[in-house]
Amino acid sequence: MTTIDSKETTRQTASPTVSPTPSYNPSIIIGLTGGIGSGKTVASDHFGALGVPIIDTDIIARLVVEPGQAALAQLVEVFGSSILKDDGYLNRDALRELAFSNTENKAKLDEITHPAIRNETMRQLANVTFPYCIVVVPLLTKDSPFQGFMQRIIAVTCSEETRVTRVMQRSKLSREAVIKIISTQLTDQQRLEFADDVIANDGTIDDVKKAVEELHEKYLLLGEPPQT
Repeated sequence: MTTIDSKETTRQTASPTVSPTPSYNPSIIIGLTGGIGSGKTVASDHFGALGVPIIDTDIIARLVVEPGQAALAQLVEVFGSSILKDDGYLNRDALRELAFSNTENKAKLDEITHPAIRNETMRQLANVTFPYCIVVVPLLTKDSPFQGFMQRIIAVTCSEETRVTRVMQRSKLSREAVIKIISTQLTDQQRLEFADDVIANDGTIDDVKKAVEELHEKYLLLGEPPQT
């Protein structure tokens, strides 16, 4: 397992179009991404164990569609009340079936949920006081609006066979189902095109932790205020 620093410079960023526009407290915002079974959760958990603030957009995606949230009301307006459970919570399976039935429905889903996720991410970033922050975006792409405020991006990579084995061990999914999910996501090669740092995770958990600790030291230095 190796950690590869592919770019020495910190990227220039532009503020994304969101409302309200926050002031960023962390000096450095680090994006962390990787496909299913790559080990990105192990990496983000260890950053968290080192005291680094972690903002996970997967968790935020669940928060913004809880009962009482504007995004849930918009989803019901577009897709109908059949996407709700009896207790008023979102029936994710029902929504998934409707949203992924065609590209138009998927676009409608994204138009509702993506701004809500970005805005909540910004709100959480405004409360960060640590020198840097990790923002976990599992499905980060080259053209994602999230890239507009990230100074560096970590890609956690892993061989497909290892990923398939890991996901099958932790879930009830068949091999074919896991391979199908992987086929809908970016390849590691595509992630490497925009990653600044890479954790190649075909080794042990201790290897990942060591790689995270090396990056942690580097990011602390990058996040230090300039000497006056």
